[in-house]
Amino acid sequence: RDEAVARERGDIQWLRQLQTALHEDSFELAVQPILAMRGNNGSGPAVEVLIRLDDGLGRATESAEFLRPAARYQMMPQIDRWVVNASLAAISGGDIKLPANRSCAINLSGQTLGDESFLGFVVDALDRSGVSPSSICFEVTEGAILSNVQHAQRFIEVLHGIGCEFSLDDFGSGLGSFSSLKHLPIDYLKIDGTYTRNLQTDLVNQEMVSAMIKLARTLEIRVVAEHVETEVVFDKVRQMGVDFVQGYAVGRPAPLQQQ
Repeated sequence: RDEAVARERGDIQWLRQLQTALHEDSFELAVQPILAMRGNNGSGPAVEVLIRLDDGLGRATESAEFLRPAARYQMMPQIDRWVVNASLAAISGGDIKLPANRSCAINLSGQTLGDESFLGFVVDALDRSGVSPSSICFEVTEGAILSNVQHAQRFIEVLHGIGCEFSLDDFGSGLGSFSSLKHLPIDYLKIDGTYTRNLQTDLVNQEMVSAMIKLARTLEIRVVAEHVETEVVFDKVRQMGVDFVQGYAVGRPAPLQQQ
């Protein structure tokens, strides 16, 4: 009980900080590169945007610390709106420079996919910014789709229809559910970091990654290996035939101002 009380107090502190950040527009974006492997057709995500929060001491707090309480207090739709607006402004203003035919990956939460008004918001935001829909790749998890199937399906189909791309994030964390997702217009699978870590020595992970790549090829979906932290794992996923690599071996997230 003491632990639960302490966590709730901590979450309430985060709630105040998050409300202030939204009110004062004081969140920040970080950008992590995504490397296309040789032989790729020249399209696909080039960067992923990540949200950061200034801790008041000039240091950026990573999202893992504040997104859990944000979800608990149903704040993710507001936060995802901020990220979409900030990302589109950065692309249109030249702060995020995308190579020709490449896109910027933006994460969306399950709460946001369940928000009926979010589709209209995205369409309006794209229209206002002048950014081409093909410059945006939304990343959604299997769990987020399955918890809001009806809204998620319409959201994905409408935005895919106007040119946005979609990536299925953390793929492999819920393989049993994939049969219900295979008819959605998904462009990329991101292999969950659970399977890319220690890939060079873990034979089970190697078999799992091979199976995911084979499945993706069958469905004509391209594959992103994420959380690739070492050169050894980088070489391994390249040999195995992934299309894109993301992780510390390629580049760490950097504040937008340093791009």
